[in-house]
Amino acid sequence: MVKFMSNGLEAIFNPKSVAVIGATEIEGKVGQSLMKNLKSFMEKGGNVYPINKKYDEVYGLKCYGSVLDVPGDIDLVLVSIPAKFVPGTMEECGKKGVKGSIIITAGFSEVGDHSLEEKTIEILKKYDIRTIGPNCLGVINMHDELNASFSKDFDQKGNIAFISQSGAIMTALMDISIPLNLGYSKIVSMGNKIDVQEDEILDYLADDEHTDVVVLYVEGLKNEKFIDSARALSHKKPVIVLKSGKSDAGAKAASSHTGSLAGNAQMYEAAFKKGMVFDVETFEEMVDLLKIFSTQPVMKGNNVGIITNAGGFGVLATDMVSKYGLKMAEFEEKTITELKKYLPDTSGVSNPLDLIGDADTDRYKHAFEELAKDSNVDGIVVILTPQGMTDDIGAAKELVKFQDALRAKGEAIPIVAAWVGGGSVAEGAEYLKEHEIPTFMCPELAVKALSATYQQYLNQNVVDDGEYLKKVQEEIYAIKAEKGDELRELLANPNENNAKEFLKINGVPTPGRYVATSVEEAVKYASTMDKVVMKVVSAQILHKSDAGCVLIAPTDIEGAYNTIIENGTQYLAQKGETGVIDGVLIEEFVEGKEIIIGGKKDEVFGPVIMTGLGGIFVEVMKDVTFGVHPITKNYAEDMLKQLRTYKILEGVRGEPKRDIEFIKELIVRVGVIMEAYDEIQEIDINPVFVKEDGKKGVIGDALIMTK
Repeated sequence: MVKFMSNGLEAIFNPKSVAVIGATEIEGKVGQSLMKNLKSFMEKGGNVYPINKKYDEVYGLKCYGSVLDVPGDIDLVLVSIPAKFVPGTMEECGKKGVKGSIIITAGFSEVGDHSLEEKTIEILKKYDIRTIGPNCLGVINMHDELNASFSKDFDQKGNIAFISQSGAIMTALMDISIPLNLGYSKIVSMGNKIDVQEDEILDYLADDEHTDVVVLYVEGLKNEKFIDSARALSHKKPVIVLKSGKSDAGAKAASSHTGSLAGNAQMYEAAFKKGMVFDVETFEEMVDLLKIFSTQPVMKGNNVGIITNAGGFGVLATDMVSKYGLKMAEFEEKTITELKKYLPDTSGVSNPLDLIGDADTDRYKHAFEELAKDSNVDGIVVILTPQGMTDDIGAAKELVKFQDALRAKGEAIPIVAAWVGGGSVAEGAEYLKEHEIPTFMCPELAVKALSATYQQYLNQNVVDDGEYLKKVQEEIYAIKAEKGDELRELLANPNENNAKEFLKINGVPTPGRYVATSVEEAVKYASTMDKVVMKVVSAQILHKSDAGCVLIAPTDIEGAYNTIIENGTQYLAQKGETGVIDGVLIEEFVEGKEIIIGGKKDEVFGPVIMTGLGGIFVEVMKDVTFGVHPITKNYAEDMLKQLRTYKILEGVRGEPKRDIEFIKELIVRVGVIMEAYDEIQEIDINPVFVKEDGKKGVIGDALIMTK
């Protein structure tokens, strides 16, 4: 992946002149579709130059043999010619001073021709031509009438920017947008991404006045910059990501717990959490979020008011409220008093507000109005089912009037609707969609979508505190500068003792320990401690328990030493390992709540840190969470709270609260250590024994894997 000197995306999204290389009038050719789609651009005053040596004229425009023959400047070129001609053509574009290009042509790395792609990259870099593609559908800037793609005609202007690595998913979403009344500001087909990456487009869209929500379909990212760009954008606008290829069936399991648990899906999940994006699982979920984010304001509190003419659906919606982190609003007394004036005695004035099966349009209207006045209500879910007295289209029109009135007064709160049923409620549901009220087939989906707007409000108000992180970084780099030779020597033979010594020098608390190389030394060292743990010291025996090389609180130190040496020697022989046993570790026996902290260098995102409760929670439940470095204390706390077993750390059933602050600090420190030492590929600290609150903790075992 090449990093160019300038951003320069204006030439791609807002060109004044476009050249189509491979232009033609032959039906079915990409060059013909590109020319036809540029009609609106020309009508708005843009200059279009067909390039094709075969023709003198294309669609009434003078056709040139090369971009070098065009008399005026060219901002953007659309390239649709056989792949083998692309490098030479881009060389001509560079000499012409072209600023941007969209290479539609396929036939590069996606079919195994990496050399052709690399040659093209060299030329683009040489002339600093910002490029989308190759192997893509193109780019559409809806509000500037630029359709620089070969998609079919599309005219759904709106506030959604869509970035896609798949042309098919791009066209599918565009097609489904018409009946759903979704509109777009910009649409980008990324292709092979030899130049422009997603993070640059996110940066560009941050200040785009036509874009209020950004959605991406991602198959893979090429660098970690996406995280910072997404996080910065999420402070302003919601970012939705649908990632495919999350399964990791073909990946090789690493030797540490961290490596074996940190698959492709886990890496991307951690990256997306840090980027504060909405990491959706399905195409349907992606569309649901587009429906609400493109039409509704964020929910500035988590209190929901539910209006329904069906008690059962009201209960279903209520169940979802707590599931998605929201609360049922408690209506103010004045709200209850006013509602009683319009509701029958059989209607319980509570939340969910059941209007009863015979609810007419007026009953819905008054319910809308009263809940909107209630300061305890931050968002409204409106449910309607087919009933004899209920006019679905009438209720829909009243809801739209209600929304428009709120917007006119600048008092808008998010509203979602569930017109539940088939043909008998279809007209009302369609009316709501046409007037920008997101409508769902069931209340559960409506509540889920509404909860996303509250999460977006929280995203916009996140404050990153990096003071402690900066302090640890300064400390670790100072230690490296002062003791670099000693630390490199320890990493050259990262057995458990050396790994612990390396970590101790870098501020990680370790238990008292000695390495015995004889029975006599083992007995002498053990006599200085009340209770000991004895373990083999060998960089080649990673899982010491499996080798029978760990003994806890042995009473016969001499026998324990001999057993560990014999078992270790047999283990290496059975495994066919060429290894060295450096001795037996005699270590102080410590106790505490066991957790695991590990780190792994990911090829895309860099150091990724894992944590979770140790023991059964790692081996069986796999209750772990991942974070992408750099990790602040706040971020570390968020990681811990994602654990299903977090409450155990807070203290349950008479157990004391553990020193969570110590865990957070250790997570931050491990991330900085991974950052500071390029040769470290994995760190596995398992277990960490965490003491009671305020008493910190100490590591029990450590594994460091280097290049």
